[in-house]
Amino acid sequence: MDSFQNTKITSPNVSLRIISWLFLLLSLLYGQLVSAGSLAFFQSVYTVAENASKVTITVTRTGSAAAAAAVTVVSEIGTAGATDFTTVSQALSWGAGDSAAKTFDVTILDDAIVENTEDLTLKFTAATGDGTGGNALVRITDYEEGKLEFSSSTFSGQEDTLQLVATINRTLGTSGPATVKLKSGTAGTAPASNTADYTDLDTTISFADGESAKSVSVVLKNDNIAEASEFFTLTLSAPTNASLGATTATTGEIIDTDIDFTSTLKLLTKTEANITQGQLVDLGQNSLLDTKKKMLDLVNTIPILTLTELEAKQDTDGLLTIDVETDRAYLRPIAIKRATLGANPEINVRDDINSTFITSQGWLLEATPALAAKGLTVLQKELAAIFLPDLVIEDNGNLTIQLDQGAPPFERDASNNVVVNYKFYDRWNLRPSMISTVTNATTEGYSLIPHPADGEEVVLAVVYKDGTSSRQQILSPAPINGPELIEELKTNGISRCAMYPGDGCKVSVSDPKQLDHGIITFDVVSTLADGKIQTIQVSLFSDYKIRKTPNFVSSMVGFTEVNDINKDSFGDYKMIYANGEEQYFFLQSSFVK
Repeated sequence: MDSFQNTKITSPNVSLRIISWLFLLLSLLYGQLVSAGSLAFFQSVYTVAENASKVTITVTRTGSAAAAAAVTVVSEIGTAGATDFTTVSQALSWGAGDSAAKTFDVTILDDAIVENTEDLTLKFTAATGDGTGGNALVRITDYEEGKLEFSSSTFSGQEDTLQLVATINRTLGTSGPATVKLKSGTAGTAPASNTADYTDLDTTISFADGESAKSVSVVLKNDNIAEASEFFTLTLSAPTNASLGATTATTGEIIDTDIDFTSTLKLLTKTEANITQGQLVDLGQNSLLDTKKKMLDLVNTIPILTLTELEAKQDTDGLLTIDVETDRAYLRPIAIKRATLGANPEINVRDDINSTFITSQGWLLEATPALAAKGLTVLQKELAAIFLPDLVIEDNGNLTIQLDQGAPPFERDASNNVVVNYKFYDRWNLRPSMISTVTNATTEGYSLIPHPADGEEVVLAVVYKDGTSSRQQILSPAPINGPELIEELKTNGISRCAMYPGDGCKVSVSDPKQLDHGIITFDVVSTLADGKIQTIQVSLFSDYKIRKTPNFVSSMVGFTEVNDINKDSFGDYKMIYANGEEQYFFLQSSFVK
């Protein structure tokens, strides 16, 4: 301690040095107190969608805030141009002691142009303070919701595929989710039915973000009716997050895949009377009707007419072929008798029970439509494929197909008697029509098509190849014994006793006839309340199915009215024949004469 006190400062330089150090220290401390700090963008890259309208930019202040600071942010065009954003010149300032971040917005302009991501640069200018950081990049991503429209003004689908697929495209952008209403409607030309041909559509179609196309399926119904193409419409409306394009409506075409039996099918009725006789030709020597030798021998000795407009010939089975323009009659001779004395030679080719020929010798030949040999071959092949080989041609030319469902089982009735249950018994009875040439049949086979009298019932149509031509022949339901049915109606009329028991349940009819396609007609005469007489003509068509009558006894024979079998809201009829078989008949029409 004494030595320190006794020490002397002998050099003036030491004092100066201490003073300098003190000044420097004070300067450093003052500098810290008056510094403005550094300014910088909070992010080096800002990403914004085009439809966002703006992006918020943040500038931070770091370091000392003792002094005031200021800077101006300006934009610099890059791949983004003047149509993409609003030019930026934003002044920012901080007072002494203010270290809070400052924000401002850059306005983004939305256009309708599909484009790539575009950039602009933000820079600092006119800065005061200790310095600034680097530039910031604003990246503008494209956001186009796009337009919704059909890819085509027409779409088509085949009926048997059970669907028609239409495509809705999203063009000019696919940003974000979008929806659009889709509704089907009736076409102005050849309209399809939204109950019979397709299922009506009224729905909303949704697009996910980035999805550019959507397939829409319309359910089609296969009605097994040969017909021309039918049409419906599809319409777009009420889009969300998108707009509609140019093709907002389209037409759907339902292409029929059933064999077109109507395009060239004419009325199969042809009468040529008093035709000038040409060269006579003999019928062939063979026939399927060997059981009727006496008649056959007579038929085979009678020449028929060779006609200028009709070509007539007979095949080795004794069947007659008459070509009527593009149609063809294929006939089986069934009877021959003397014509009316002095009758002119003529041929009547008609689509009813029989066709008739009057020869120059005065003979009248009756023939019935027959199934053409080639058509028979096709039908036998097709039926064999579905295990229905039992096909029989009756003497009257009708075709029967026995459905082999096994032997009828034995059961006991309420009285414990053993009876046969014939519910498994079923066969078809069909009558061939004339033959028509078809233009668009590509394959051989058969098809079920609507009955000419009632679309709810069916007939069988056979298609076969005949040289370079395609032929079709319709097999119509027919009474299994027309003469017996007509005689029953003449003699006993109609029994309504099962439906309306009591006196007078038998109804008399007049003028019963069997017409073409298995049609039965008759007149019913009734007395009205005012005493007036009213005549109603009734037309019925037959069922093709034949059934055995359970527990049949002869007293059951007759023509009776029954409940509505085919659910058309009209009463139906049943004929029980003397052989114990039964057949239903359905109302085609009735009107007051």
